[in-house]
Amino acid sequence: MTKRLGPPLYRHPSNPILTPAQMPMECTAVFNAGAVRYNGKVLLLLRVENFAREVSFHTATSDDGLHFTVNPTPIDYPPHPLEQEYSSYRFDMRITPLDGQFYVCHAVWITGLGSMIGMAKTTDFAHFEPLPYMSVPFNRNAVLFPEKIRGLYARLERPTDEGGRIWVSYSPDLRYWGDSRPLNVPTTVWNWRKCGPGAMPIKTKEGWLEIYHATAKTASSENYYLGVLLLDLENPNRIIAASKKFILQPEEVYECVGQTPNVVFTCGAVEMKDGTLNVYYTGADTRMCLAQTTVPELLSYCRENA
Repeated sequence: MTKRLGPPLYRHPSNPILTPAQMPMECTAVFNAGAVRYNGKVLLLLRVENFAREVSFHTATSDDGLHFTVNPTPIDYPPHPLEQEYSSYRFDMRITPLDGQFYVCHAVWITGLGSMIGMAKTTDFAHFEPLPYMSVPFNRNAVLFPEKIRGLYARLERPTDEGGRIWVSYSPDLRYWGDSRPLNVPTTVWNWRKCGPGAMPIKTKEGWLEIYHATAKTASSENYYLGVLLLDLENPNRIIAASKKFILQPEEVYECVGQTPNVVFTCGAVEMKDGTLNVYYTGADTRMCLAQTTVPELLSYCRENA
């Protein structure tokens, strides 16, 4: 990582690390990938769009977290009954290891109803078992915490389609959710419009470290940014620190030009063996990119700029 002034999130010089031209299938966009460690490798769960803008999900694996081999066969994930009844598509997987298996949270857009949360579990990332419920509209951008909190499952979510903020909800069984509370993230120039969870929360001694996305309107577009929060370990409704400064904004051509201009967006981060935190993010809703930092650096930045 090359040190520089400003936020402690450093673009990898090989960016973008996955582009449509590199994919082993018809592809116009590869983006918004969940990320996790699996069988000693880094695994990405990629959102892939073809020339009809149909969405499929493919795994990609890497020994070094940089060079990925993409599986050309989509994952096997049967549709929920509600998805069979209406025209729908899924997007933006987040992955959480929990209870000896892996859970994915994702958004489902159902024509005529709107966006809602779907969930599934897997042990092999080839076959997925849908959980027997979906949230009501509008909801999206959900991610599970990697352990129970006060005996309950917990998730971060953004329960609105236009605008909105991050909420925390709890469940005894991953089916029924409630006791929902909004996070009072301090409003700044860059996060006032949308504010939603990004990567799975990272447990530290000081609290849950959450990399999130936010947007603000500009004269020409709605720009996406990445920010960082620190949440209380036992009560993640409480913000311990929230950096008033973003950690990444769209600057490079691969972040500013594409399907959706001026977007940096993450669905997953993986801590490597050497302590490097790999943050996998999207550039312009078109290609996958990599930025790197460490958990201690993010913690310090979050506290110092709260």
